[in-house]
Amino acid sequence: MEPEACRAILKRVGWTLIVIGLIDVGVMVYCIVNRRSYSSSFNLFAVIAGIFLLRGGLRTAALVRWFSVFMLVGFLAVAVVAPFLQPWDLSQTELRLNPGTFVIGGIFYFFVLGLLFWVSRQLGLEPVQAAITKAGVKRRDVRYAVAAGIGLAVLLGISIPLISNGESAVRAKSIALQEVGPRYQFHVSSIRISSVGNRTNASGVVTAWNHQEIRSVPFHWEDK
Repeated sequence: MEPEACRAILKRVGWTLIVIGLIDVGVMVYCIVNRRSYSSSFNLFAVIAGIFLLRGGLRTAALVRWFSVFMLVGFLAVAVVAPFLQPWDLSQTELRLNPGTFVIGGIFYFFVLGLLFWVSRQLGLEPVQAAITKAGVKRRDVRYAVAAGIGLAVLLGISIPLISNGESAVRAKSIALQEVGPRYQFHVSSIRISSVGNRTNASGVVTAWNHQEIRSVPFHWEDK
């Protein structure tokens, strides 16, 4: 009875991940074709994990549960530090000018939380855990996943404000100021810096906003 119960759980979770992963891939392709920004942690990873679960992969079950807990705690912790990741006035302006985006984002956020909680709970059920132990598969301590999720959120909460106000950020804001003029406030929403040999490349996006509009201003420079 126990192996059958375990297989039923793995199939249930596997099919769920495959369906959601395929939908996510479709949305990603649509956004790429229409040049819209989109990011997700599911897509092909969810499909591959789902296939292994359908085949009864107990190692996959242990890994998926661990990462589900990690992502669940990480998403919850990021919500706590989110107000510190960008200026409060920018958040208020986004909500006022684009309330629909906030509503859709909120729905997606809570859907992801619910999915991660469901997956971690299903794969933590006794039939699955007993099968993992019986098969001699290494049981991964989810307490480390909890600690890692919290640690990641704390790291983001510390590093992003520092990066957004560093020397490179000041230079990026100066470029945006020259492009759109002084009627805006500026926030570095993304920045990537890489060094190859004696060359340093920097690129990213500055968010420029006032009470009438929000603009995304890309920037790039190269130093020798």
